[in-house]
Amino acid sequence: MKRTALALAALLALPFASQAADLSYSWLEADYVHVNPDNFDNTDGVALRGSGALNDNFNVIAGWSRLNNDAPFKDQKTWYLGAGYHTPVADQTDLFTDVAYIKNTTLDTDGYGVRVGLRSALTPKFEGAAWVGYEKLDHVDRNASLGVSGQYKFTQNFGLAAEARVAENDKSFLVGPRLSF
Repeated sequence: MKRTALALAALLALPFASQAADLSYSWLEADYVHVNPDNFDNTDGVALRGSGALNDNFNVIAGWSRLNNDAPFKDQKTWYLGAGYHTPVADQTDLFTDVAYIKNTTLDTDGYGVRVGLRSALTPKFEGAAWVGYEKLDHVDRNASLGVSGQYKFTQNFGLAAEARVAENDKSFLVGPRLSF
């Protein structure tokens, strides 16, 4: 009985014993977004995000979102464009940072955002990340944040990503399919 249990446990552990898949910095994602601002009603929307690897350590990032707000800020639209840097700190774990120019076209304000964190392929099918961030837009309070994300990979190129962020001025959650290449 003990040998059977040990053999079964070893067989079940085989998928996790293999090396986790490499982290891809080239991907496209479409998301459902939910934001809970401190001073306004909750709002939902959509986002398109992506990243493109330039070489082993650098990537570009871009995104667009539209939140379906009630008055006074109907259909708030924001986009960002920036660059990222990542370097391995352990097997299948990267330290990353990115900096982006942010433009809110509804409020006609702009500024910047920066994040620093760790991203890791925890298993061949799941990766996770955690970071600290900071955003500052003209005429808007600064917004420091903590965030976590995860991606379950159905295949090497297709997965489901989710992200949660708690900031000084809001809390947000997003989920959507990711295409990695």
